[in-house]
Amino acid sequence: MESRRTFLKKSALIGAAATLPAISSCVTINTIETKFSIKPKKISKAAVVWYSQTGNTQKCGKVLARTLEKKGISVISGEMREVGRTEFSDVDLLVAGAPVFYYDIPDFVKEYIQILPELKGTPVAAYVTFGGPEGNQHNAACSILEGLVKKNGGPVGLNAFMSISSYALNFKASDKEINPKPKAILPDHNTYKNVRAYAEFLYSAIEQGRTSVFKKTLTSREFSTYFGPEWWTKLLVGNHTIIEEKCVGCGTCVEKCPTDSIDLDAFSVDTDTCVLCCGCINNCEYQAVNMEYSKEKLIGLKEFLKRNTLKFELPSELST
Repeated sequence: MESRRTFLKKSALIGAAATLPAISSCVTINTIETKFSIKPKKISKAAVVWYSQTGNTQKCGKVLARTLEKKGISVISGEMREVGRTEFSDVDLLVAGAPVFYYDIPDFVKEYIQILPELKGTPVAAYVTFGGPEGNQHNAACSILEGLVKKNGGPVGLNAFMSISSYALNFKASDKEINPKPKAILPDHNTYKNVRAYAEFLYSAIEQGRTSVFKKTLTSREFSTYFGPEWWTKLLVGNHTIIEEKCVGCGTCVEKCPTDSIDLDAFSVDTDTCVLCCGCINNCEYQAVNMEYSKEKLIGLKEFLKRNTLKFELPSELST
């Protein structure tokens, strides 16, 4: 727990931030560009890696990988925690994806990128998935590119693909039906069409030796990341634990937890190390993860979809 002094200091900072006028997105925080030229070349090998909690980032990554494979490219693809980093040493393109997490990418994704081997001029690209238009998605994708460029990657592209929100703090057990229902269940066929177009763009850029320049700007959402939005959110979350009577021990929550905060033997969650990604409650099929927000019991994404009879559309690449 943080001290009372720290709490009061953060309260004062947030209060001060609330009194500021809207921050202009014209203020550039960082310019992301290559320090070397990329020669036109034929792509023979690529890598597409992602961090995914509810499967949306994974689906987009698989579509990207399959689109490149159809061009005769050998593609390494998979979850960041499962793909060996040494496999990136001889690729012609590295694409990394993550969900937007409190207006940025998760810290553990940044840490993953930090310990990658030197990329030695490899063309790199980023993508993010997000659940709402105000998610600061451009800057979040820039965060991925920033890390890859520090490893001497050459930035060729970034993109963002909208999905249904997986922010479990919106899904209250007391709601018989969540209203208003989403007009469309994203990602849908248009989303995947955009993902394929993005893969085509990256392919063309590398064959022509084109890099791009990206600017990370000071938006109001970006400004809020300086005050630890997940820390403030955790102040309203309580009774985060595993319900022993409902748990079947499948281990899904443990697998999805990026900080190893779940102890199934003790049916407990370490709320100090938890980063409140909601992966445990969103992915549990048995409603065995208990979480309350402002003293209201939550249900998670899977139960939300079930109650509203909603289903995600699978891309054609994954439907067979």
